[in-house]
Amino acid sequence: MLFERSSSPAPELNARQRWAVVGMDLAMLAEVTLSVYLASKQPDEFTPVFMKVFFSMLIPTLAAGIFAIRRLRDRNAPDAGAEA
Repeated sequence: MLFERSSSPAPELNARQRWAVVGMDLAMLAEVTLSVYLASKQPDEFTPVFMKVFFSMLIPTLAAGIFAIRRLRDRNAPDAGAEA
C-alpha cells in the first residue's frame, strides 16, 4: 500500500473528540454557505472569489480541529506508537 499501517485498528474517538468533529463539520458547512453567498455577489468571478474565501477559512478550521481532536485524547490510554 501507499502508507504502511500496523495491523492494530485505530483507537476509537471519545465523546469529547466526537463533539469536536461535529463542531468542525458544522463550521465547514457554515464556511461553504458563506463562501457561496459572497461569491454569488460577483457572478463573473464566482470561482476565484469562492476559492479565496472558502480556503482562507477552511485551512485554519482544519488545523484547529486536528489540534482539538489530539488535545482531547484520553491520556490514560496506551499510545499506539509506544509499543513498537
